Order: sequence, then C-alpha cells, then structure tokens
Amino acid sequence: MREKPAKDGSLKGIDLKLLYSTIVLVALGLIMVTSASQIIGHERFSSAFVFMQQHAIRIVLGLCALLFLMRIDFKRYKKLAPWLLIVSFALLIALFVWGIQVRGAKRWLRIYKFNMQPVEFAKLALVIFLSARLSDGGFKRDEFKRGFLPLLAVCATMSAVVALQPNFSNAIFIMMISFILLFIGGCRVHHVLLSGFGLSLAAVPLLMHVDHIWKRVGVLLGSGVPEAGYHVEQSLIALGSGFITGRGPGASYQKYHFLPDAHTDFIFSIIGEELGLIGTMLVLSLFVFILVRSIRAAERSPNEFGYILSLGLGLCLFMSAMINIGMTLGIVPVAGLPLPFVSFGGSSLITSLAAVGILLNISAQGRNRPRRAVGSRNGRAPRKGVYAVRSRYAGRGR
Repeated sequence: MREKPAKDGSLKGIDLKLLYSTIVLVALGLIMVTSASQIIGHERFSSAFVFMQQHAIRIVLGLCALLFLMRIDFKRYKKLAPWLLIVSFALLIALFVWGIQVRGAKRWLRIYKFNMQPVEFAKLALVIFLSARLSDGGFKRDEFKRGFLPLLAVCATMSAVVALQPNFSNAIFIMMISFILLFIGGCRVHHVLLSGFGLSLAAVPLLMHVDHIWKRVGVLLGSGVPEAGYHVEQSLIALGSGFITGRGPGASYQKYHFLPDAHTDFIFSIIGEELGLIGTMLVLSLFVFILVRSIRAAERSPNEFGYILSLGLGLCLFMSAMINIGMTLGIVPVAGLPLPFVSFGGSSLITSLAAVGILLNISAQGRNRPRRAVGSRNGRAPRKGVYAVRSRYAGRGR
C-alpha cells in the first residue's frame, strides 16, 4: 500500500540528502571563514576569531529560519507573495535614506543592532512572487501586454532600484533569474528572447558610463588596467598553489593581505589554496547536487506553484555559486555575489538557508508523488515542446 504524501508542515519525508549537503557546506564555510579572517580580524579588532563568532551567530539564525520555514506549508506563500514583494521594495528604497555607505555604495541597512542587505531578501521575494503569478490559473501568459509585460516591468523596476545603489552585479542577476523563471513558467519564448535582447541593448549604453565595470570586462578580455585585475590574479595564485590536496587547513598565504575579501567574495580561492582541487570539487559537487535535489522536488511537487518555486530557488543558489566560482577563476567579471552558505555575510547566509527550508517543505509534500516529465499531462507522454511547462498541471488543483 502506497504511503500517503507528507501533509502541510509535516517533517515526515523531508529530503535528508538536501539537508545534509547544505549542512556540509555551512560547516565548511564556518571553518574557512575562521581561517580566512584571522589576520584581518586580529588587525582590526585585536581578535582573530571575531568574524568566526559573528558568522556562527548568523548560522544559528539561518538554521532557525530553515527549521521554521520547513514546517510551514509552502502554498501559503502564494497569498503572501504580493506583500513580500512590497516589503522588499520598501527595504530597497529605504537604502537611499537610511542606507550605510560602504565603498561608495549604499547596500546595507541598519536594523536595531544588525546590518542587512535588502537585495538578498528582495531576490527571494521576487522568486516567490513570479512563481505565484506564473502558476495563477487566470494569468494570461500567452499575451504580451496583459501577461508578460506587467511581470517584466516588476522585475526591471527591482533591477533598476538595485542598480542605483549601485549594485550592478545583483541587478543583472535579478534580470537573469527573472527571464529564466518567465521561460519556465510557460511564457512565449519569443517574448522572453526579444525582451531580453532589447533590455540588453538598452543597458549597454548606460553601463558604458560606469568606469569600473568596463575595467572588469577589460580584465576578462585581457586588455584591462593591470590594477583592475589584481583580485583575479591573486585568486588564481591561491587556487594554483593549492594543487591537488592543498596546503592544509589554516595554512593559506594569500589571506595575509595578498587576496582582498578573502573571507567574503573570494573565499573559494582560500578553499582551493588550503584544501586543493579536492576541496573545490567537493564544493562544486555539493552545489550541483543541491540543484539536482531541487529539480527532483519540482518534479514531484503537488502543484505548479511548487514546481516553479522549487526550480527558481534551486537555480538562484546554483547560479550564485557558479558566478562566484567563475569570478575567482577569472572566467566571468568580478561581481559582488557571495558563495552561498560559505562566504561571510549574514543576509546571504540567512536567505539561502531560508530558501532550503522552503525547498524541504516542497519536497516533503511531494515525496510519494509520481515523477513527471516536463510537459507531461496527467502522467501521459509529454507533448512536443520542452517549454510547455504549464500543461503538466492541466485539470489539477493549483
């Protein structure tokens, strides 16, 4: 007799593989933050473990968020989606009034005794909002003006507000994940492609006036200012010196002020130096595995909202990791995207763990449901067209 699917908020049937892989990344992050931040912590605060202590507190808060959201029925987010989006916009706009300026950009908001980066919450809220709208039975996804264009306007507006901080890396990331979700949600392909192409053409003249962006692009193409490529050069030295097995935990040389942001954006380089190719491949494999588990949760999700939301959250985590890793390897321009679960930074860590909590709830509710291929109709053979996602739930409850 087939076991009944886990019901709302039940902890039975959670994806332990997803949970354990996340915990391994968090534990590795705590170890590497401790190692990479000792020198800068001792010089700034006379304590080699000040960043480790702060990171540990944020891990506890993030795990609390994971456990809390793991118990909440994910379907409730569909009604909350517009309010979450409004709150995220309010926090982003508040940066221009009360934001803390760091390195010429206002990206941090002080709330009581904690600093938060609203863009991390905004990305999570946007994924939930798009998933809710795209799974709405009354959404006119085939129509440009009444369906596709309003959602595109929301995404572009959030991206523009983030770019004004300025935070161009996250602004571009928001548009990337938005177009992917619009594609997954069943919007017409030519709407997605033409809009993406048009916005890209419109963005290029604006970005031409941002000096540091073109310097970073020039470094990627091998024709930039030498000073602009210092981060990447030191990152590659760290990764190369680690070879296969690494120098050993805590034995990094690059953290002695050679590699800037060693405990934040470039922590993957320290992993490569101290743990070698083995350590970097472990991190890469875990992120691939998390993406696979999120796809599995989507395939067995009880409704279309869970399907799109699972893929959106999984892709957010995976793409952030790949962009960060590509940055350290010098194959993408330097961007201010941290390595999820690993880099020092409370906002990214807490929202990433919150995303995993939502994924665990979706996977628990779809644990014993049959696996469905993209484009299948009630278990039948999938129709032609790999982007016919919404037909999977024809005739089923939303």
